[in-house]
Amino acid sequence: MVTTRAKSKSQGQEQKVGAAAEGETGNKRSRDDKEEEEEEEEEAPSTNPSEPKTTQRKKAQVVKGGDTTKGARDYDGNDGNDGGKEHKKKSTPKSKTDQKAKEEKKGQGHAGSIHGKKVENLLEHFGSLPLSDTGLEELDSATPETILALLMNAILSATRVSHSIAAKTTAVVVKAGYHKLDVLKKSTWEERTELLTEGGYTHYRERTATFMGQLAELVEEKYDGDLNRIPGLASGDRRKIRAELQKIKGIGDVGIDIFFTTAQHVWPCLAPWIDPRSLKTAEHIGFGGDVQALWDEAGRKPELMCRLACALMDVRREKKEAEWA
Repeated sequence: MVTTRAKSKSQGQEQKVGAAAEGETGNKRSRDDKEEEEEEEEEAPSTNPSEPKTTQRKKAQVVKGGDTTKGARDYDGNDGNDGGKEHKKKSTPKSKTDQKAKEEKKGQGHAGSIHGKKVENLLEHFGSLPLSDTGLEELDSATPETILALLMNAILSATRVSHSIAAKTTAVVVKAGYHKLDVLKKSTWEERTELLTEGGYTHYRERTATFMGQLAELVEEKYDGDLNRIPGLASGDRRKIRAELQKIKGIGDVGIDIFFTTAQHVWPCLAPWIDPRSLKTAEHIGFGGDVQALWDEAGRKPELMCRLACALMDVRREKKEAEWA
């Protein structure tokens, strides 16, 4: 009787050593798995002295989980042997709560967020991509023409003119092809002034016509005809991009805020961005003032963030906060 207890104690120590070795492989087991294994180890019959030693060693390996390498394979159930199948049966199934959390995370985005329905309604009314009413092609691509058009829109929208006049003038400028560098370079100051007058941009037409001519020269000389060089020169840093844009005459901080808002879908390094005034609008209508939270509302997608930021900007410009509060 004493011998049997000593033998059982020895086997228990061997089992603990095997379990410790198995833990060194980095495989983590749930508490339920460990409890089930301990119960099985207690119920496992001692080896039969009448059996060959080879058979006894195999049984001992089954009880202890075998060597660490084999134990890792068995736990994952990847080697197709009986040991792997046994571990598969004993693994704790995922709870319904875990599965539900995983599904909610998978479906995360503006539709499944706190303000999902309200965001969807806002995007439905105001959420078009910038310059979608100008006839500009490739609105969602960072072509030299798209970036130049967005920059001129920012310049035109940053002055003290109504949103409708700025939008109309931008459409006239794009229709005339001034978003193409070659066309803008060939235009005269008088032609640009006349075009701005056609758009209703009368108060600032002379100086804006001058800014447009200087812009064409700067883009050609400093950026080799393509403003898309700016993010690379700035290493994608928004502060450095702002510093580069500040070198352009006629834009200013307000204009840069507008450009960041409308260009973040084609320059993703700008996302997430909402200009400070539109962020106050977001607070007023119940979205809160956390840009990162609104970034989550947009599913962390630059294009959707651009549409949401532009929608908030339009609500502010058209003074419709009360309708969306």
